[in-house]
Amino acid sequence: MFQQANDFEELGRKVQRAQQRLEDVRGVGTVDGIRVVVDADNRLVSVTLPEEHSLLAAYNAAVADAQPLVDEAVQELTADQRFESISTFVDASAARADAEHERRQQEYEEDDDSYYAERNQHGWLES
Repeated sequence: MFQQANDFEELGRKVQRAQQRLEDVRGVGTVDGIRVVVDADNRLVSVTLPEEHSLLAAYNAAVADAQPLVDEAVQELTADQRFESISTFVDASAARADAEHERRQQEYEEDDDSYYAERNQHGWLES
């Protein structure tokens, strides 16, 4: 039991170290004089641009620049088998939740379609 607690504490420390490193990650992309900086979550941190039309290209360059830094920041954590097991469980749960949301959305759309089809068939104004 004591070893298991130590294992979880060690995993917790790895998570904290990865979070700290991720806070410092910045991806920089420069295209046609536009400079874009993104963080580890690909959120826009800053933009410097003389022309608007190249903004998207610069954003994509910044995301591509940040990705190896993100991968490096979490490498220790993702290499841990305990994290992989938890990650697999979380991914499976998210996939189930997405599928359930999609199913409910489809039911709502089918209900709407049925309602409007019936109203069109019988007329919109009831006497």
